[in-house]
Amino acid sequence: MKRLRPRMAWIFRPAPLKKQGEGLRRDPGSLQNRTTVRFIIWATVSPTSVTRQKPAAASTVPRRGARSLQKGQQTRAAILDAALGLASHMGLEGLSIGALADVTKMSKSGVFAHFGSREELQIAVVREYHAKFEEEVFFTAIREPRGLPRLRALFERWVHRVSIEVDSGCIYISGAVEFDDRPGPVRDALVSMVKDWHDALRKAILLAQAEGHLAPDADADQILFEMHGLILSLHHDARFLRSPGALARASVGLARIVDSFATPAGRAADVLARQRTAAPGTPSPDSADAPAARRRA
Repeated sequence: MKRLRPRMAWIFRPAPLKKQGEGLRRDPGSLQNRTTVRFIIWATVSPTSVTRQKPAAASTVPRRGARSLQKGQQTRAAILDAALGLASHMGLEGLSIGALADVTKMSKSGVFAHFGSREELQIAVVREYHAKFEEEVFFTAIREPRGLPRLRALFERWVHRVSIEVDSGCIYISGAVEFDDRPGPVRDALVSMVKDWHDALRKAILLAQAEGHLAPDADADQILFEMHGLILSLHHDARFLRSPGALARASVGLARIVDSFATPAGRAADVLARQRTAAPGTPSPDSADAPAARRRA
């Protein structure tokens, strides 16, 4: 280490000489000498040795911040998952900060810090449910070829989702009952998510017409209305009435819609798609590139 030359102003100088040339005595252990040594030792410390340590200390700040952010996101995801489970059984109105704190073993303030209010929590649950619905129903079904095979896949995945939710409930349907006459942000979020799903179904119907699988004069909105009506009936009979034949009746209802509007080319494509689905390991023409399938949809 390079020693710095001490500044003279730092050294404790002895007092001026007294009478007859007798000056102040400089004993090795005196306060005067201890002060001088202390200043000199401090002056020999290289300033670069101090400044080199600063970046290392500063570099830990972003890492700690990233870890804190990741932990916060994981905590929020865990809270949302618990909230989704509560809402499925108790409805969106059954959600509360206190009930969620009990389920997650967190404090009310901890839950409140992630959502701020009960209304924000309800909206977050609606969006989370919609994201899961899209992943399980929409993105799985659009791997099928355009036309009637894809439209059937969308409906069958929807039916499968309802069959899973028989014991828990569909937030779209229960939310419509809870907020049908209650304007506000939660109702707006529900309406927006359901309309997005209806738009996706309507687009699939129009694509089936463009492929020549449905009659050109077929009313897309009427087909959508009847398909949604089948889902509502299925949910009612399977969940409320516990009717054992509800799933089969929903399939028969879709077959009647297809018979009413499908063209010979559409029926042939539909039969081919069902044969391919029945044969395991047979890929769909559109399934090779999932991202491309999402763009084409």
